Amino acid sequence: MNVYFGASVTLSRDLLPVYQKIVSEIKRQGHRVLSEHVVDPKLKTTGKLDARRIFADEVAKIEKADVMVAEVTEPSWGTAFLVEEALEQGKPVLALYFKDAETPLPVMIQGHPELYVSHYTADNIKTVLAKHFEHFSQANGRRGKLVVIDGADGSGKSTQTKLLLSYYKKHGIAHTYISFPRYYTSFHGKHVGRFLAGEFGGNTDVSPYLSSLAFALDRLTARDEIVEWLREGKIVVADRYVSASLAHQGSKLPPRKRKAFLDWLYRMEYKEHKLPKEDVVIYLYVPVEVAQKLLRKEARRRDVADVDVEHQRRTVALYRQLVKRYRYWEMIRCLNSKGELYPKETIHEKILNALRRREII
Repeated sequence: MNVYFGASVTLSRDLLPVYQKIVSEIKRQGHRVLSEHVVDPKLKTTGKLDARRIFADEVAKIEKADVMVAEVTEPSWGTAFLVEEALEQGKPVLALYFKDAETPLPVMIQGHPELYVSHYTADNIKTVLAKHFEHFSQANGRRGKLVVIDGADGSGKSTQTKLLLSYYKKHGIAHTYISFPRYYTSFHGKHVGRFLAGEFGGNTDVSPYLSSLAFALDRLTARDEIVEWLREGKIVVADRYVSASLAHQGSKLPPRKRKAFLDWLYRMEYKEHKLPKEDVVIYLYVPVEVAQKLLRKEARRRDVADVDVEHQRRTVALYRQLVKRYRYWEMIRCLNSKGELYPKETIHEKILNALRRREII
């Protein structure tokens, strides 16, 4: 991969030997560094400099890069601007912070939702880089699309998932399917099943930080096969994914504590566990009262979350907030202006239209 390396070059050069080791390790792992001048001890940072040309040159290098590695231990406005430029261009950014530094990691970096942040030492930089580069390489080689069908209990997820799979099969589009939680085929999925059956207490008796781990580990053990399907160019249709935990677990917390939880869960799933990001989340909106009626008609056993109507109400409200928060979410209204449920074929066509807008059909 082509790598742009950024670090402080004006305020302090105390960490120059560390920067040089990072660049050497990036090259040793077989990647090309587009900005080796950053670790040149003779780099000129004072005197008559053409600021516009320098900025344009660095932006041009980022355009050619597949990924940016930013050493952020020493504060640098220039590095910060270039990080945002890389993110704006859709390039993944790994922010490295030296563990032995005297100053703490800046809050604005630590809390940035799109940065991959990692503490490192001189001894583990090899492992840190290799782990992240493997993930970035997989993302760059991704040819398929990940489509998630989600919604509150009783919203018709399974029905719409089946219709979408039939559409892809009819039109000869390479695809596959996965459903979460995997109650019967996953070690962690079986644990989720025990939790939802009420074996560990009621729906709100367990901290969402703890209950989220079982759901997350279930997805983590499916990550490699999802990555492989995407690499093969398949459309992966998932009945629930990270989106379900964001809504169902997040709704258990009061609003003032919710943002911190959502940020934590997002960071764990996508940054620490490195799950593939969805290309689109199709959220099926059905009011709680209607969904409960539909659930009562089903023959399946209802879990502790299904029967907790207040939980379902908070969850639906949070789902709608998440649609506004994440650009890759699409809300499909499943009721007409009279409050009547659309036929399943009508909802299916609404989903297809949303996928066409995003060029996933």
